[in-house]
Amino acid sequence: MPPKVGEGVCSPWTFQGLTLCIMSIVFCRIQGAILTNNAEVELGGNATLRCTLTNHQFKTIQVSWQKAINQNFVNMAVYYNETFIADSYKGRINFTIIEVNDTAITFWNVSTQENGCYRCIFNTFPGGAFEGDSCLSVYDNLNTFLHYTVSDGHLNATCLATGFPRPNISWIAPGAEKNEHEIANPNGTVSVTSKILVNTSSSHFGQELICKVTHRGKETDIKVPVKKRGYWYLVPVVITVSVLISVIVVIIVVCCWKRHMKKRRRF
Repeated sequence: MPPKVGEGVCSPWTFQGLTLCIMSIVFCRIQGAILTNNAEVELGGNATLRCTLTNHQFKTIQVSWQKAINQNFVNMAVYYNETFIADSYKGRINFTIIEVNDTAITFWNVSTQENGCYRCIFNTFPGGAFEGDSCLSVYDNLNTFLHYTVSDGHLNATCLATGFPRPNISWIAPGAEKNEHEIANPNGTVSVTSKILVNTSSSHFGQELICKVTHRGKETDIKVPVKKRGYWYLVPVVITVSVLISVIVVIIVVCCWKRHMKKRRRF
């Protein structure tokens, strides 16, 4: 008796399942057949992104590079018998490897505009398009500055951090009033300014005050040199007393010198 449909290992459903599995495996292999690299570069430097098609069974007809902009990919460079660079990228990028299964583009004098992710596309026959994604991380070294003043019973501290990507500032400053703003600089870097106001007569004053700057996963601590409660009141007093003592000493010296000169004249 012949087997019924749906029974045994030879049923149509079994063949369909095997076919789908084989297609999935082939598809996964094709999708994973491009080797890419990510790159990190300092502002103003040069960087290269590369894609290599490891599947050689199809003929490559065209190679393209696109950039991700607002969740869309925009053409920036194409190789089809000769190279084509989009007008907005001329003088900024160029193909540095052009082979059937290997492509690379180099960015010159990198600006913050180049920061982001890119897609390489190998258009093949008869295999269709193979895509690979790689990202370029642009950075600028961190610069920090701390300024503080004490007047009218208040400590004003300003912490400034400039870099790219945007640095983040936080404070260890109990009881402080804080405000922050940022400025985009012409070269694409970002300057963040954070200010605190501390009442020097409060119970919190005298505790450690720290400006914490986080940039590219690294944390930098900048301490405000507050020693103990009441310290800032003593500073102007000490300065005033020192000045008075200096003036008195000068007056005494001048008086002694004049007295000495008078005695010499008598003789």
